[in-house]
Amino acid sequence: MEDNERLIMDFMKQNRQDIVDDGFTERVMRGLPERKPQRDWLPAVWNGGMMMMVIILFVAFGGVELVKDALIQNIDMALAQGIDMRVIFGLMCAFVFYISQRAIQKA
Repeated sequence: MEDNERLIMDFMKQNRQDIVDDGFTERVMRGLPERKPQRDWLPAVWNGGMMMMVIILFVAFGGVELVKDALIQNIDMALAQGIDMRVIFGLMCAFVFYISQRAIQKA
């Protein structure tokens, strides 16, 4: 925490004042309308639909071929430079593991 933030927090703690409101806050809170139920399913459906659209467009415009060609080109280049295939395989496994862990954490 920065020094300024710490100074502000110390000042606020030292100068705290309780205000007597004779139950005003409780009366206001009771007078507020009830919360409407939230639509938790709507963002999930929207996100799912958008992800499906992205996947369909990715496949329709040849994204799979582009990724495959780039991967093959990079592997060929690495093999031409003398990098062992086991290292490449290990890096690919680590990358897939990392991506899957990130996806699980966000879910």
